[in-house]
Amino acid sequence: MKLQFNINPVPASRPRVTRWSTFYPKKYTQFREDMGVLLSEYTQCPIKELIECHIELLIEMPKSWSKKKKESLEGKYCNNNSDLDNYAKAILDAMNTIVYDDDKQIVKLSISKRWGKDGKIVVELNEITK
Repeated sequence: MKLQFNINPVPASRPRVTRWSTFYPKKYTQFREDMGVLLSEYTQCPIKELIECHIELLIEMPKSWSKKKKESLEGKYCNNNSDLDNYAKAILDAMNTIVYDDDKQIVKLSISKRWGKDGKIVVELNEITK
């Protein structure tokens, strides 16, 4: 099964703790809400079997970059400072209980990130038969 989300990927971040409360940064909170809206259209039953997952991320290029720089880097591997595992966590947690029962069902994971004009997430899930 292949799922595509036209949203700029955001890496999961640690919760911030203050004297009065614990909260997630605004950018990550907004990403979780937007993914929830996109996933609300998903109507199939959650997958019950073990899963092999491939995630392809297109990271939106900064608006401050020149047109020439954007053209030269489009489609090339992304070298921003965010870790792949944080991107994966944000996406897999968003799909938890909606696309599959629990993310512990994922036994094989591959992920790549490239630069793109617009942000996009493509997730391919394959059930593994025992």
